[in-house]
Amino acid sequence: MYTVEEIANLLEGKVVGDKLKKVISLSSFIEATESDITFASEKKFISKINQTKAKVVIISEENNKELTLKEDKILILTKTDVRKLLPKLLKFFKKETKSLDELIEKDSKIGKNVKIAPNSYIGHNTTIGESTIIYPNVTILEGVKIGKNVIIYPNVTIREFCEIGDNVILQPGAVIGSDGFGYATVGEKHIKIEQIGKVIIEENVEIGANASIDRGAIGDTIIKKGTKIDNLVHIGHNDKIGENCLIVAQVGISGSVEIGNNVILAGQVGVAGHLKIGDNVIVAAKSGITKEIKSNLRVSGFPVQDHKKDLKTKIAMTKLPEMLKRIKKLEKEVEDLK
Repeated sequence: MYTVEEIANLLEGKVVGDKLKKVISLSSFIEATESDITFASEKKFISKINQTKAKVVIISEENNKELTLKEDKILILTKTDVRKLLPKLLKFFKKETKSLDELIEKDSKIGKNVKIAPNSYIGHNTTIGESTIIYPNVTILEGVKIGKNVIIYPNVTIREFCEIGDNVILQPGAVIGSDGFGYATVGEKHIKIEQIGKVIIEENVEIGANASIDRGAIGDTIIKKGTKIDNLVHIGHNDKIGENCLIVAQVGISGSVEIGNNVILAGQVGVAGHLKIGDNVIVAAKSGITKEIKSNLRVSGFPVQDHKKDLKTKIAMTKLPEMLKRIKKLEKEVEDLK
């Protein structure tokens, strides 16, 4: 646990409220609990500062003007934009991991009938449920929780503190919990932002070969039950993928995307960050999603639009060469009449 004063000193900030208040972890504005500290750098969050459950909020001094706070709110005021302080803040809250000593660390908890092939590493404080099968050259780092009847094929990597539900299948080369692509640009340098969240994969999910699912920067990346993810898919940090979705090969999903239940993203679909896709949506192959999509729609194209409308547009495009010839002919006839 950390005092507000400790964090304020780290950020060279000023405390408004109880300096001795203790917090456990850093969390996002929406997901924070009373024991967390959070931050607000955008106007949409600053205007709702009393709505976050976090008792302690970090904001810049310039955003403190005309704020009316609840009595129990505590502020840390910083001289610079909070986003520029994120690398320092996330590094401070990142958990330290133990050194790697043995192929199967003694403090790991292995259930009944678990089979672990040679050359696989099982990290400190891991929990593996009964009847799970782990093939050769698998790496499972510290604090990972794995359910029952999980199949983990060769060369899979599960990074620290991730959670895998029952009956999950991880195909060869899948990476669960890699760092999200997070950098803060300070001056001319791109400073790495530590990713302190994890990946949570619920039951009956399958992850394809060489797919990569990034851990959350703040908060978690979540794949809900029954979803199937194909080979060579990339899922960015803090994404929330709903139940029973189908994510087909070479799909790329940027960070902080929320996808509803029963969604199908066909091959090579690209999704921009911070978007919402409703339930029962079908997105055709090679489409580019740059805006919110409401439930029960079928869309395609770049940028996406209603699938039937997109098909009509594509058909019309095939007629353009002939139309251009006709226009040139008409222009010539008009010139001749002049």
